Amino acid sequence: MNVASVEEKVNRELFTDVYNTYFRLLYNYIHFRVGETHVTEDLVSEVFTKAMEKYHTYNPERGKLQTWLFAIAHNVVINYYQKNSYINKKITRLDVEGTEFRPEDVILDQERKQILLRAVMCLDERKRSIIALKFGARLTNRQIAKISEMTESNVGTILYRALKELKKILDEQGVSK
Repeated sequence: MNVASVEEKVNRELFTDVYNTYFRLLYNYIHFRVGETHVTEDLVSEVFTKAMEKYHTYNPERGKLQTWLFAIAHNVVINYYQKNSYINKKITRLDVEGTEFRPEDVILDQERKQILLRAVMCLDERKRSIIALKFGARLTNRQIAKISEMTESNVGTILYRALKELKKILDEQGVSK
């Protein structure tokens, strides 16, 4: 086995570990941002493709791998919105009328998630991004601050305001308890 094939095997195994470790977090983050399963799947695939292509540029001294991956994911989502002219799109009303609530817990949970996701889509881009990183990817405010290039206290303030706005949106639609 030559040096190149050994290096390729090591890189493949390393990237498999990266994929297995970060797939779910990146998927949740992107799904919070775009709200559509098929689009989310495509964008996550794009993130991992870009990460694999650019892995040689990753420098662990500049930041954690997780931060680097979420920066790529953030840029992929921004590019998606720019390409599709969705960046200024606002959802002005939640369509919850006609939602059929059933006693089964699984169905209720799915409906609640859809209602919440529609409410999140009413937020501006920055708030949506912070919410997605916090609750979709389950990152700390410190990690979000690094990815977003903000201060930790600014992240906390934006998160607080976003949650307050979400509550108002849900109250206006009569779906908040």
